[in-house]
Parts: sequence; C-alpha cells; structure tokens
Amino acid sequence: MMIKNLIHLIAFSILFILTSCTDLDKKTVDQKDNQMLNNAPQQNSNKDKTLMAIFAHPDDEIVISPILSKYQKEGVNIHLVIVTDGSKGVTPHANIPAGELLAKTRAEEALCVTKTLEFNPPIFLSYIDGDLAQKENINSLDEKIDSLFTKYRPNTVISFGPGGQYGHPDHRIVSNVVTEVFQRETSESLQNLLYYGYPKEISNTNVSFNTDLVQWLNDNLKRTQKRFLTYRIPFNKEDLLLGHTASDCHKSQYIPEAIDDLIKIVGQADSVIYFRSWNGSNEIKNNIFD
Repeated sequence: MMIKNLIHLIAFSILFILTSCTDLDKKTVDQKDNQMLNNAPQQNSNKDKTLMAIFAHPDDEIVISPILSKYQKEGVNIHLVIVTDGSKGVTPHANIPAGELLAKTRAEEALCVTKTLEFNPPIFLSYIDGDLAQKENINSLDEKIDSLFTKYRPNTVISFGPGGQYGHPDHRIVSNVVTEVFQRETSESLQNLLYYGYPKEISNTNVSFNTDLVQWLNDNLKRTQKRFLTYRIPFNKEDLLLGHTASDCHKSQYIPEAIDDLIKIVGQADSVIYFRSWNGSNEIKNNIFD
C-alpha cells in the first residue's frame, strides 16, 4: 500500500510540474519573442537604405515616430509623404477654421516633425482633406505614388493596413492605392510594403487615459492578431522620447495631455512597433529592410 501511495504521489508531482511549466511558457512567450528580437543578428548597416512612409494626414506618423528616430540614427534616408492637406481637421482647443489657414498650419507642424527627427522635409501631395474617395482623386493618386516610387526608389514602404488604423476613409484609400501601385511596380530595389498594426492581444484595458479623444482612439483601433504582425521593430527609450518631442509639433490637433496619451499607447506595445507584410510572412523579423 505504501508503494502504491508513493507511486501516486510521484505521478501527481510530475503532472503538477508539467502543468506549471506549460502555464509559465504561455506567460513568457511574448518575453521570449522580444528577447529573440534583441538577440537576433543585426544587419551590418542600414545606411543608404531608403524608407518611405505614406500617410493621409499630418500627424498620422505619430504611431511610428520612435522607429523614424531609430532608422534616422542608422543612416536611413527617410521620406514622409502626406497625401491630404489636413484642412478639415478642426479642433476646439486650436480654434482654427477649416480651410487654407489650417492647411498651412498643419504643413508647418509636419515640417517641425521632420526637423525634430532630422530627416528630409515632408512631401505634400495636397489633396483636399476628406475628398480622396472621389474617382478622379483615386486615379491621380495612383499616378503620383507611382512617380514617387520612381523618383525616390524606396526599399521599404510603410502605410496603414486595410483597416486604416481606426477606420478613417482617407487612411483606407491611401493604404489601398499604395498597395495597388506597390504590387504593380515592386522590383529588386522596391522590396517591402509593411502595414502598421496594433496587436489584438494588447487591449490597454488597464491603462488610464487623460483625454476622451485618445480613449476613443484606443477603443476603436482596428487591431490585428499578433501572429500576423511578424515585423517587430524594437525601439529604445531615447527613440520614444524623441518621437514624443516630434509629436508635440502637432499643436493644432492635440493638447499636450493627448500627445502623452498617444505615446502611452505606443509604449504599451512591448517597446516594439508592429507591422505585417502586405503579402504575409511567417518569419519574425526585427528590421524593416529584411
């Protein structure tokens, strides 16, 4: 009887250990992923590579600002393309009416961003804010994006994915047209199209936001399952801080507390900016030029 009890005790102990290890594995899988990113062999140099980020509005780049800082330091040639003039982005705190004055203000803010992050001045395509859905605009935008690819020869292009970050129609149209042109013109030099994404697994329910605007943005983000977000680009505290400083340029759109909240969302995502390749990828990568 004692031997039988001893066997049962041993079996129970082994089962307990195996179960505990399984739970521990589940809890630490993301930590291991991030450790793999940090320990992964780095490309010798990204110097002379070209990155083009294409967004609908001045301020859309906030969500990737830390890696714009990161890659600028690595010698990457960065171009920020802003498709619309942002002329309808009226906010109560700035009290600037829709139209030419607001468009001018937002262009100056975008230039402030690129100066702060120390890369090329913005490329403005100057479509009227909110009018991209018009057929003639979609057709001409295709031609302009094509011309930009030919002129600047980017190696990697970044934009929002099909969800348009939080469903904004202009964001979705820019993503669609950029994808259309890329899949037609991809070449040995034009290699990667990456969609910015925010993991579904990071809900930020435990985060306290100071502004209703950013609370709404967080609640309405079109999230993506992390398994699809295989480009995971780490950034450091210095890059996050510089991204914050650059984002402060958008004074017509956000009060300081809202910028703090937006950077809080960026920082919650494991100190990583997530992307997915336009045509999918199973391999975890830590460099947008891979």
